[in-house]
Amino acid sequence: MRFDPPLRIAAAALWLPDDCETVIDAVRAGAIEPARAASNGYVQLSVSDIPPPAMAVRAGAAALARAGFGPDEIGLLVHAWTYYQGQDYWEPVHYILNELALYGAAPLGVSLGCNGGFAAVETAASRLLAGPERTALVTTAERFCPPRFDRWASNLDVCYGDSGTALLLQSTPDTGERGPFELLSTANVTDPHLEGMYRGSAPWNTVPFEHAETIDIRTQIRNFMAAGHGPAFGEVVTRSVQQTVQSALDQAGLAADDPRIAVIAPPRFGAEVILHSYTEVLAGLTKAEIVNLGRGTGHLGAGDMAANLADIDAAGMLQPGQIALMLSATAGFSWSGLVVRRS
Repeated sequence: MRFDPPLRIAAAALWLPDDCETVIDAVRAGAIEPARAASNGYVQLSVSDIPPPAMAVRAGAAALARAGFGPDEIGLLVHAWTYYQGQDYWEPVHYILNELALYGAAPLGVSLGCNGGFAAVETAASRLLAGPERTALVTTAERFCPPRFDRWASNLDVCYGDSGTALLLQSTPDTGERGPFELLSTANVTDPHLEGMYRGSAPWNTVPFEHAETIDIRTQIRNFMAAGHGPAFGEVVTRSVQQTVQSALDQAGLAADDPRIAVIAPPRFGAEVILHSYTEVLAGLTKAEIVNLGRGTGHLGAGDMAANLADIDAAGMLQPGQIALMLSATAGFSWSGLVVRRS
């Protein structure tokens, strides 16, 4: 999608808990093998003791305060997540609305795995373009905790951290207002032939965890690769990441070698995955620096894109007029990108 004029990103917020688990302690405790810890490159994972929707509230409140918006100015709330939100048969969106006093905002929940943050932004942007809403708050929240989820060992090349994130989007066709960033375009590439990697070969469940006590992505991936899908998977990843970046830039009206493109932020996967699936794949395509922003948090599920933008903002990585690409991916598989310009 191309946004012309661009949508305003009035604020990007990342809320992280004070507690963490360090990789040194995890290796000593046998939670992760030393070789895998080295290849993943995480220093620590953020660990929360509060439920995910409460983290989303804290991130949302920070975004509203940062942008100077009151609750009555928000017309839409879109919340995305990948993992359990703390209650059964319950929608976290209404809790977030109530806690932030967004009584005039329409609620939407988005489920697209680790691409949920992207899907939430694109959904909110579409609503802002169509109206009547002018301002949307997009939140994510994750808590990857025992006993069902092992943040260090449930997956092979990804370790998981807890967080809340928020983006505040605004359409400003009349006023010409500008926030810290402008959203220029979005893009998505999908290959559903790979959906079996994370589904595995276990029978279908009639209730959660009917056939397994914990989430074991490692075994599912190993079995998928052992069945001969490895080479095809690598080819699909390479092609899809390149297509996502090229499509996002095309939609934004940018050449790949445009010197204004300064930063590419991939998802907060392990360092080896980022190297092989992003740094090497995009080598020579753009002049941008590819940054790994997840070493101190872990992968934040649906929150990676918003977290990366918040960190880019806090670190002053972009000068006015410079551009960043926020990239994301989810099992199934799909890849996505946002093109953002510093105002």
